[in-house]
Amino acid sequence: KDVEVFLVIDNSTSMVENKVDNLTRKQVVINSANTLTDKLFQANPKVKVGVVSFSSLDTTKGETEGTINDAKLLLNLNNSKSEVKNAISSIESNEEGPRTNIEAGITIANQNYSAEANTNRYIVLLTDGVPNNDINGDFATYIGEVGARTKSKLQEIEASGIKIIGAMIGLDGEKVEGQSKKTYKELAEEVFGTVDNPTISSYYYIQDNEIETTIVDKIFSDIVTVVNHFMSDIVIKDYFPQEIIDNFNFEYVASPNIGKVSTKVDTTDNSITWDIKLLKEGEVATLSYKITLKDDYNKEIIDKVLPTNTKVDITGKYDEKEVSNTSDISPKVKVLYKEIIDNTVAEKPIPQTGENSFGGFAIIISAISIIVIARVIYLRKNRDM
Repeated sequence: KDVEVFLVIDNSTSMVENKVDNLTRKQVVINSANTLTDKLFQANPKVKVGVVSFSSLDTTKGETEGTINDAKLLLNLNNSKSEVKNAISSIESNEEGPRTNIEAGITIANQNYSAEANTNRYIVLLTDGVPNNDINGDFATYIGEVGARTKSKLQEIEASGIKIIGAMIGLDGEKVEGQSKKTYKELAEEVFGTVDNPTISSYYYIQDNEIETTIVDKIFSDIVTVVNHFMSDIVIKDYFPQEIIDNFNFEYVASPNIGKVSTKVDTTDNSITWDIKLLKEGEVATLSYKITLKDDYNKEIIDKVLPTNTKVDITGKYDEKEVSNTSDISPKVKVLYKEIIDNTVAEKPIPQTGENSFGGFAIIISAISIIVIARVIYLRKNRDM
């Protein structure tokens, strides 16, 4: 399936008021979101990522907060990794707002997905605060409509088939909020549920030292399911034409790096057999052999193009399912005849009888030593997203 991901990132003042080592919490989140982007594009170069930032406008500056304008669409869904990372990094220079309007952020993301079918869609919500603004005119409050509307919007988006992965970062969960008389952790759980029983698809309640691991590894794993494929019980039979058997010597250049191969050509069907018990994803199996012209070769093969194989049969299991394949692609060899004439002039006349020139001949094989990288099997890493 195609994959569309919106990164919805908190840009409230608390994101810069708190430090993680020598960086602000905001800088650590931005850095981790950029690394997540790298991993998403590496796993699926066709992924589309958008970026939304949210906090609030500021009534103390005459601005109207508690609306959809508390969030900004910094980048619509985009297939350019560099543009996505630039949009994420731009949050660093954007002015922070005093409050947290999560409903505005997720609503803007929800409004900007494509209408394409057969697409997996995600919102990655990164925040360090319980919502105290909504888009219905309510602001600067943790009680009443704000929490309820935010939770309802989360559930509505989830019901539409979009998975929300949220991280609540660095919240002082034991601190009591003045209006509600509840701890901030209790207020967060009213909106997001608990880590074990979340309102959304995945919910992480983390401290600042867990930001990078959570975003880069855990949230990535929520989006990308890595399937490690393998082949087992592989049998490869390589068949040689009779002209090759009759006119060429066969010799292994090296033993296979994986598995075992028959010690010589089986003359009943002119084949060699290579057995491989297990070939893991990313492994490459190689076998090399060469053929050289026999002294007593049949002169009729001169100037003929000879395939070195008639076919190669491959059977085995791919992820425990029986598979088989036959290849008739073959390296080719050609034996050429070349007459050698010696026109050397002696310094002194040589006593002769008969002709005063002499000739010779040589047989040249166009590929006198054929090195065949036989049956390279390569399983590319396959990531279902």
